[in-house]
Amino acid sequence: MIHKDMENDEEHLIQRVKEGDQEAFQTLFDKYQTTLFRTIYYKTKDHGLAQDIAQDTFVRVWLKRETLKPNLSFFSLIAKISQNLVQDHYKHQQVRLKHQNHVKLISEKHLDNPEQELKQTRLKQRIREVANSSLPNKCRSVFLLSRVGGLSNQEIANTMNISKKTVENQLHHAMKILRKKCADYL
Repeated sequence: MIHKDMENDEEHLIQRVKEGDQEAFQTLFDKYQTTLFRTIYYKTKDHGLAQDIAQDTFVRVWLKRETLKPNLSFFSLIAKISQNLVQDHYKHQQVRLKHQNHVKLISEKHLDNPEQELKQTRLKQRIREVANSSLPNKCRSVFLLSRVGGLSNQEIANTMNISKKTVENQLHHAMKILRKKCADYL
């Protein structure tokens, strides 16, 4: 009987969160945050990363609260979200390492060529100028999150609350403008 009451209580809290009740959200946060953190820490062995992912998990729940299903387990939901975030983090980390190694190789090739270094510096400066002056706001935000922030298209979509396809279109549009406006630097 007590177990059934706890289920009903959780369903009621989830329903209240779905309706925008911050107090109900805080109750669920207080109830599950420590357990979720420990679950993530067990997978990552990184205290700071586990804290970040736990916090991001709850932020995503709040941002998508209208889609909550009160009859489903709240912990199962946040465990799944956090698992996806952990996987995304490690996939993104692999991509970042791959690009860092590639950039390092390119940089080493240009150490003996000051003229090439100067061209690269001017191109980077021109890209920043064009991004800030010529890209539409949404396009600029997507471009900066991708190229400066290092976020994946899906992460950008989630952050900006837009579709992944919109992110891809905005990046394509940004690159088209940048190629045109930076042609003299290429």
